[in-house]
Amino acid sequence: MRLQQRFMLYTCLIVCISIFVGFICSNLIYNAFVKEQLNDRYLVIAEQLSKQIKEHEITLQASSDFLQTMSDLGYQIALVKEDREIRMFGEPFKTTQWNDQMYALFEGEKAYNGIKSFKNSYLIMSHFANDIQNTVGTKIEIEGEEWGLFLRPNNISLFTEFHLIIFGFIFAVFISSIIGILLMSRKVTQSLSELTSATQEMANHNFQYPLMINRKDEIGQLADSFRMMQQKLENTDQARKKFVNNVSHDFQSPLLNIRGYSELLDGELSSSEGKKYNHIIQTEAKRLSNLTKQLLILTSIDQGTYPTNKQLVRIDDQLHQVVHSMLWRIEEKGLEIKIDLQPVTVYADRTLLINVWENLIGNAIKYNKEYGEISIHCEENESEAVVKIRDTGIGIEKETLEKIFERFYRVDQARNKEGMGLGLSIVQEVLSYHDASIEVESNEEGTTFTTFFPKE
Repeated sequence: MRLQQRFMLYTCLIVCISIFVGFICSNLIYNAFVKEQLNDRYLVIAEQLSKQIKEHEITLQASSDFLQTMSDLGYQIALVKEDREIRMFGEPFKTTQWNDQMYALFEGEKAYNGIKSFKNSYLIMSHFANDIQNTVGTKIEIEGEEWGLFLRPNNISLFTEFHLIIFGFIFAVFISSIIGILLMSRKVTQSLSELTSATQEMANHNFQYPLMINRKDEIGQLADSFRMMQQKLENTDQARKKFVNNVSHDFQSPLLNIRGYSELLDGELSSSEGKKYNHIIQTEAKRLSNLTKQLLILTSIDQGTYPTNKQLVRIDDQLHQVVHSMLWRIEEKGLEIKIDLQPVTVYADRTLLINVWENLIGNAIKYNKEYGEISIHCEENESEAVVKIRDTGIGIEKETLEKIFERFYRVDQARNKEGMGLGLSIVQEVLSYHDASIEVESNEEGTTFTTFFPKE
């Protein structure tokens, strides 16, 4: 789950918990304080109605008209005789079952406090129960007969225009808060996303990635620290590349001298053992010379100092040239090679591309099984040029595929092979230098490298 989604989830969860806690607290307050106050208030109104009817000694019909008028003002009223004869005014009660306290009103009790004692539910919603027990009452005498006058506010009257304004205000505040939280969380997560992108670019040795975060909070401090680290890592990387470049240059001259004198010495040696040792010297000097050349290519591309010479290059001709130069290695291993090369032209550096094909075809030979097969295919369409080099070798395990382009990385099964793990790094750097890309597929039946050159 993304950070913004989690942030919104937690916000909604907190809002729901807050609503639940607020509901519980409002119930506690209602039952502890408000319920009794409401009971006393409506009881006073019921007693005043009873007093008005008693003072004016009006008839039952006149009393009914008077109570009907009062019900129009927002009350539910019921006149009940002890024999359960009932007359209702306003909205009728849904439940008219009596309790002992209501009967007690005819046995000497002065008042019925039903709103305070009504316990159909502990929640505040019991206040809106349309039940005759959820009323206040008093005794009244009309035309010589005793009646019970029961009263409660009509539920509709409880929700006035002012309440609608309050509810609208609360709803607007809630929606505005959610929108505000969403925008703020998006702003925070956007900054974190930029930091994540910058971190990924640094992992790919792009130390000049611009981090566009200008804040004056903790995230801003983190961004400033990140930029400082980025600058230090860039300086360290530049120093490392410069060191490697200088060392590679310095190694070339003595290695050439060693190889030259070793070749001269080979003619002076007569013993087979001496020639054997001299051959080892030549092989290792050549190996070190190739390593320094590869390092020079990498550091030159990294530092942008490689002398570019881009021109139109026929890829199919280059592939034929590389295959021809490695033909003795192919025959030595008994490999079968299949070539399907259409004329393909790209705008590139000829020398760098030769390095790409030498590394890819060289690996296809080196890691292929004896009497295996190598397939080379190139073609172009309107948007790109495609080169595929497939072998039937030992394959590459899935978990190591993402690492094969790292510098000096070698898979375990290739430890006994020649090389320093720089070949595929050079391939990727050269292709990136030409805005090209490479994909690799591997299984037990072999490995396929596919390069894509966009048409300009």
